[in-house]
Amino acid sequence: MTSGMDAFESFITENAQADTSRLILSRKDWPSPSDPGLASIPGRELAVGTIEARKKLRRKVPQWYSCTSLVFPSALSAEQCSSSDTAFYKAALVRETVGAGARVADLTGGLGVDSWAFSKDASMVLYNDSSAWLAASAVHNFKALGVFNVAVSSVEISSGTLEAVAGPFRPDLIYLDPGRRDSSGRKVFLLEDCSPDVSGLLPALFRITRYVLLKLSPMIDLSLAVSRLDAAAEVPSMGEDGPWNVSRVREIHVVASGGECKEVLVLLDREWEGEYKVVCREDSRTVVFSSGEISRARPTLVGSTYAKVLFEPGKSLSKAGTFNVLCERFSLSKLARSTHLYTLPEALTESETEQACGRLQGLGKVFRVLEVLPLDRKGLKEVSRRWPVCEVSARNISLSSDELRSRLKVSPGGEVHVFGVRIEMPHGAGNYLIVCTKA
Repeated sequence: MTSGMDAFESFITENAQADTSRLILSRKDWPSPSDPGLASIPGRELAVGTIEARKKLRRKVPQWYSCTSLVFPSALSAEQCSSSDTAFYKAALVRETVGAGARVADLTGGLGVDSWAFSKDASMVLYNDSSAWLAASAVHNFKALGVFNVAVSSVEISSGTLEAVAGPFRPDLIYLDPGRRDSSGRKVFLLEDCSPDVSGLLPALFRITRYVLLKLSPMIDLSLAVSRLDAAAEVPSMGEDGPWNVSRVREIHVVASGGECKEVLVLLDREWEGEYKVVCREDSRTVVFSSGEISRARPTLVGSTYAKVLFEPGKSLSKAGTFNVLCERFSLSKLARSTHLYTLPEALTESETEQACGRLQGLGKVFRVLEVLPLDRKGLKEVSRRWPVCEVSARNISLSSDELRSRLKVSPGGEVHVFGVRIEMPHGAGNYLIVCTKA
């Protein structure tokens, strides 16, 4: 046994890359941690969960992976937890909203990564999870990580338990990441299908704290979520007209990295009544819009098929529905109302084009256009002959990307990317092939 490790930790490190299915079949006895607080968790479940969770955390939360004394009773919780990057993003958002030294209640604690990140700036954090196993593991893990300003509880959050759990703690902000699986284990994303149903709890949450931060499914319809949360924030009128609806949504943050939408965060403020802010974070770049700016924007459509540059927005911009406002913010022209690809005005000089491309870098993919061809038999044949190896994407046409690739008879790979798109112009619309390379 390695010096300083108990039998359980040594077993985990020795079997870090093991096939746990084979381990289960080959072993009858399983080591248990020396921490008596973990005695309620069966050794097999804890060992298997820890080995599988650590495989997921190696890149997701490397700070935790490097601490071999941490335990995880559920691999699923590691799959669902925040990465260290997104956890610290949320912690920074809390700091900007409430200030350093806040009291933060994380009422759906899960693995505890978010509570750990909050603890860096907060004076005190309340971690709560309905799973007694996760809560017991959290107590052990926070101690192993040297975190001593997190209190741990294990209660199922509901309208009947909320005040008892969070009320005495007096949080400045409550954070909730509702469970997004139903009783059959299937993924759900509507607010009312998640557990707990935050929209039903919102009035009670606002009686406890001014600020509520929600983590929602990346699949959620943002406009529908805002509508549901607005309806949940109804407050009694002082007049005779009954309740009136007030929007308490203050900010929406869409966080993307590596070409994938990672998190959708909604910050609610009990005292907020104005337009909300939409923050799009694409890898290391951030762009901010107002909800009114997005809703009022109208697209600027292209005047011809001429194009030097093609811009494909990143996942955060797409998820936030910024399709039209991008034309105004970055002086772009859209290929068609429902073709969410953009180009630059024809009159730009080469120097101006370079500057415009620089403003777009990091917000999506920027391509240099080699050629624009009609999407017909002749155009398909021309692309197949000149670019037999290329990537292919279909946008707003009747073909899927795979179907277009099959029609082109090309192999995937190489530096060239071919888009099959619909372009709407003043004199008419049509389908075209845009041949590009990355700028």
